[in-house]
Amino acid sequence: MPSQPQRQKSTSKAGRPAPQPAPGETPARPPDFHVAVDVVLLSLRNDLLHIGVVQRRGADAFIDGNVLTRRGNPRAPRRVERLERHAQHHWALPGGHVGNTLLNDVYGTGPTPDTTLTQAALRVLARETNLSLTEDDLHQIGAFGDADRDPRSGRTVSVAFLAIVGDDRDLAVHPNDAVGHVSRVQFRPVVDVLARPNRLEFDHEDIVLAAIGLVRNLVVTTPLAAKFCREEFTIGELRRVYEALFHESLDSAEAAERPGHADSVRGYLAKLEALTALSDPGVGRAINELAMMMPPLPNRPDFVMNRSVGEIKSYPSRALSSEADGLASRSTAPVADIARQIELMSRLLRQSTRTKTPRPPRLLKALDPTNFARKMQKIGILAPVEGVSRPTFDRYGKAAALFRLDPSREQVPFFLRLEGLGKNDSSD
Repeated sequence: MPSQPQRQKSTSKAGRPAPQPAPGETPARPPDFHVAVDVVLLSLRNDLLHIGVVQRRGADAFIDGNVLTRRGNPRAPRRVERLERHAQHHWALPGGHVGNTLLNDVYGTGPTPDTTLTQAALRVLARETNLSLTEDDLHQIGAFGDADRDPRSGRTVSVAFLAIVGDDRDLAVHPNDAVGHVSRVQFRPVVDVLARPNRLEFDHEDIVLAAIGLVRNLVVTTPLAAKFCREEFTIGELRRVYEALFHESLDSAEAAERPGHADSVRGYLAKLEALTALSDPGVGRAINELAMMMPPLPNRPDFVMNRSVGEIKSYPSRALSSEADGLASRSTAPVADIARQIELMSRLLRQSTRTKTPRPPRLLKALDPTNFARKMQKIGILAPVEGVSRPTFDRYGKAAALFRLDPSREQVPFFLRLEGLGKNDSSD
């Protein structure tokens, strides 16, 4: 009778028998393996590249204490630690776990599993930022799964995506606290986020820099740069996208911290925040009072304030009656009222000077307008909008022609070289 084949013992990679559990002992459970998604939201606002970042609820943040060493040596190990969250300086990318049947709703993934990674990314964005995008808006950056990127249980591999958001769209905390675990969410300049003392959680700094590298590659080979603009844009507005994306302050975290980059951006942000502090609560009352003194439209009743009819509207000459002048005033202007109008106007003038919107710092790679326009015409992906024009950037300059992407040429491959488009280069 042939002998039964003996079952081979399992062996380790070194050729030695793998350790077997003792009789009656439960085999060791393998560590948890998590799949997550993170999304880099980029937007061009006030000539500065902005990124959508969040702060999650909870007192702790996960910060890499070895990030400075890794900047000089990417092969150096991480040292991600659980630290007390700093409300002003600790940020993270919108992201979360990919929903599956094993997780159920433990991590707020919802009862229905995500069928694709892009659907998981869209769900996370809607949950954490209230921003609705489509799968066509997402560009995969890559996978980030180093063993030391997350000190919690098991191992987490995150698939990161890039999305471009127009400056007319903003972020908001999800109103449903049962699923929304984000306490703060906003667009901030990328230079400010990358520079100390601000810190991104986990390995999100690496993800952001990879996203900048990807978007730089896409805007010189695809029409993605137009996504930063409105549907109809001028050549100058499109050029400004390239000038902002390729400025040296976005080359690395060290570049963001160089003098003249992060400090100038933060000075600009401080001035914006100071506008609220300088706001005079009496300005609104002054505007209302001046409105009461303005002449009404013909055949309209006087303003009624505090149950009395306002009579201070406009004051014609004593030789003419108010009826002949076509106004609703019933008396001439008292000297005190004229003095009051001057006082109110002076107050508004002083306040408008104090609250003048500051200019953003010019972190722009200088490109020659003529050369850039010539290159874009050669590429041939833009179609002119006939019969309309507007000043470039809606703020200054002569009226310029408007363009939009030509749908028939949008998929034509091209390569735009920016090296030869400097301000002092007049070559084609």
